[in-house]
Amino acid sequence: MGDYIYSLFGFNGVMCFYIGYRGWTVLGKQASPIYRKLFWGFFALLVFTFPAAEFAEDLLPPDSLWLTIWGSYSMIAVSYIFLLLLFIDLGLLLNNRGISFVPRAIKEHKRTPFILSGLIVGTVIVVLIYGSWNARNPVVTNYALDIEKKAGSLKQLKVVMISDIHYGKIINEPRLNPMVEMTNKLQPDIILLAGDIMDGNIDPADVRRLTAVLSLMQAKYGTFAVPGNHDRGLRDNQLLNDFEEAGVKVLKDNYIKVDDSFYIIGRDDPGRRTGKGRKELGELMKGIDASLPLILLDHQPIDLINAQAVGVDLQLSGHTNRGQIFPSNFITGQIYELDWGPLKKESYHLVVSSGYGTWGPPLRIGSNSEIVNIKMNFQ
Repeated sequence: MGDYIYSLFGFNGVMCFYIGYRGWTVLGKQASPIYRKLFWGFFALLVFTFPAAEFAEDLLPPDSLWLTIWGSYSMIAVSYIFLLLLFIDLGLLLNNRGISFVPRAIKEHKRTPFILSGLIVGTVIVVLIYGSWNARNPVVTNYALDIEKKAGSLKQLKVVMISDIHYGKIINEPRLNPMVEMTNKLQPDIILLAGDIMDGNIDPADVRRLTAVLSLMQAKYGTFAVPGNHDRGLRDNQLLNDFEEAGVKVLKDNYIKVDDSFYIIGRDDPGRRTGKGRKELGELMKGIDASLPLILLDHQPIDLINAQAVGVDLQLSGHTNRGQIFPSNFITGQIYELDWGPLKKESYHLVVSSGYGTWGPPLRIGSNSEIVNIKMNFQ
């Protein structure tokens, strides 16, 4: 188990201690014995479910997901209860330091702690229910871009970009059926998969199910993909062949000219390379006719200055998930120049997707599961 998961355990432990301490001091001491038992039972579920799920993952049957999902939900519940308690305690601190905004009748009422506790738990339950629903109801995000180049005889190109599917134990075949239906309804000219198609290594049977689904997506010029940091299996030549047979061309540090009208440039993901790094963009683009539109597919929204410098017209990226679960979007917003949406710098365009699937908890709070639909207009 890596340093990351131990850090997560540590942070989760701090939040659980704070919840337990505050819950006991304001609620447990004055409650009846039966309510004390209910409190400690609820607290035990919050504290032990997430670590139990992590440690038992390798011991349970592969198709047993209930503990994993339950553990991820409890981790998010702990985070939100902690934040709400912290917000309330900061408010009380200000109230006690002279900024009085809580009426004394409410502050000193013996039922106030119980009512606040009920509101906190109820709010978190509603938020988790909404997040689960939101993750299962993807939206289409539309963009129209004007490219100051000619593209042969093409005047417009309809591009569908999908990123961060994270196909695996949680995002399974039924979850991809709406993706196929929505994509084909858009009638794209080309489909671009911007990495993290899979959630780590998956077994051959799952590969066949995934590629069978991907083969159902129809586009005039076909489907192209690049690896993401979770696509460890895309180092395997057999897996690459499976994708090819399904009509998905994987571009790893190479490019392809489409219909003598535009280029698709696919970069390998830097997170996948343990030895030799990926090619520099200038080196990768040797031999390209830059007078034609250049579409760069790069899993992470990085290296933007170089992309602009070499004449890329449109970069498509994912990876950020737009934080996926609020308030993580504040973190991704600080890490990346753009963590979601469109950006234009002179003739250079960037579009970052929040992704179709989910990583970890099957929740979307403060972000959407999306399919990106772009109309590129040429001169």
